[in-house]
Amino acid sequence: MARTLTGTVTTAVGAAVTLPGYLVAIDFATPVYLSSRGDLTWNSKSWVAWAVRIIGLAIDGAASAQDGTLILGNTDYTMGALVLAEGVAGRAVSVWKLYGETPALADPVLVFSGVADGATINPDGGDVTITLQQAGGVTLYCPRTYINRASGFSHIPADGTLIQWNGETFRLTAEK
Repeated sequence: MARTLTGTVTTAVGAAVTLPGYLVAIDFATPVYLSSRGDLTWNSKSWVAWAVRIIGLAIDGAASAQDGTLILGNTDYTMGALVLAEGVAGRAVSVWKLYGETPALADPVLVFSGVADGATINPDGGDVTITLQQAGGVTLYCPRTYINRASGFSHIPADGTLIQWNGETFRLTAEK
């Protein structure tokens, strides 16, 4: 698929030295939008200046899997507190690469879309390291098939039925 480059990207690519920037979206209870290029607005979202480093984000040709490491600044302990309070395992993470300081809508390129796998917090407040894993069959949201008559299930327990399983109680509720 051909892509037309904007003036900002064309200028950056033509420079002797080009340093990419990154936009990172993490799906916490309140989504977090971080930018290595300073505070900016892109795609109708406000991205906050943050120390962002990306390591090893590459495609593994043997398994067609993509993984890497996201390192976020934590000098004021804000990111560490958020990770401890909400956790990161299974949270959706997207990373875009961009050039220039004020990206047009078409400038950033999505280089990763997957989930966080785990995190390590530097206790001295230096950084939070989050491992990333490509979304795939293991990480897709469930259920992939809804259990209902339209999907071919003819015997469905009544709404409100309680099921005891492994020491837990589950209440079946109809999708509204």
